[in-house]
Amino acid sequence: MKALIFASIFACCFLFLLAFGSAQSAEKQVVVNLMIDADVPPSPSEEQGYQTEAMLSAMLTEIEGRTLGATIISTQDVLATYTRMRITRIGSNPRFELAISGNSSREKMSTESYAQQKDVLENSKKYTEAAKYCGINEITVRGFMPQSFAQNADTYKALDDLGIQYDAGYQAGIIYAPGHELDVWPYKVEGHQFYAVPVSTYNLTGKLVPLQDKYFNDSNLDSNTWYDALTEKFDVAQKNGQLMVISLTTSVSGSGNYLDALKRFLDFATSNKATFVTTMDLVNMTQIDGDHPVASAAKECPTCGKKDNNIVIMVSQNNTTQDASSEAAAIPK
Repeated sequence: MKALIFASIFACCFLFLLAFGSAQSAEKQVVVNLMIDADVPPSPSEEQGYQTEAMLSAMLTEIEGRTLGATIISTQDVLATYTRMRITRIGSNPRFELAISGNSSREKMSTESYAQQKDVLENSKKYTEAAKYCGINEITVRGFMPQSFAQNADTYKALDDLGIQYDAGYQAGIIYAPGHELDVWPYKVEGHQFYAVPVSTYNLTGKLVPLQDKYFNDSNLDSNTWYDALTEKFDVAQKNGQLMVISLTTSVSGSGNYLDALKRFLDFATSNKATFVTTMDLVNMTQIDGDHPVASAAKECPTCGKKDNNIVIMVSQNNTTQDASSEAAAIPK
């Protein structure tokens, strides 16, 4: 009898531990941030402005139709076209955030002086904050993303002077502030008032690359490869409690097969209970709860998701393999 009772207790304990273990290993909810760069060719014609508006609208229709949100990043060139009307409309939706870039698509602000950069950013901020319905909503620009990820110490000074709260010109494990090569969540940049927001990265056949549609398209990779990268990164994020910061462009994901890939990913992510937030939301989540289990993923390898204080990430750029920590020199304090 005692043996039977012992066996029963053992079985109950085993089932409890099994259930507890299953709960502990349950997949975590993924936080997703979509940053959409509304890009146009240099000195866009009226027709090109209409085309950009149509592509941005196509993307926003898919996002709004699923009751999701995103961050829209605009250059001055974009705001000078008919696309401004669509940006104004979306700016009244509380699920969306408007942020700034520079003067034109694919410019390299790092080649300009501090005075020039500050002037460009001041005007970009002014034009974006004017994209509102008077008496209905107010726009306050809090974020910035440089075209081509090109920025320098003068850019940082200008951002501080303008009170910008975050800079999305970073890539996890590739472009980062000193000491933050493993950070995947926003982090405060030492010596400055703003937070760095790293775009997520993906291990593409042994090379760490940004989770950016333009990168994949410029590398002659098809939309299926892009979709696979998004879903595989999502699976890693779900398993390890990470997040996804995805960089999109209207010229790539606003039409054709890449737009189809975006639709498929949105369906995939929503079916897996993902939470979509703006970029400023990510910064707020880090500020409010520094001990957030996901926000503390600063020690997670952006490639494999493993936690290790001694991880050394090897990345390949321009066919040259180098230690990712060497990138820190390119991002001054």
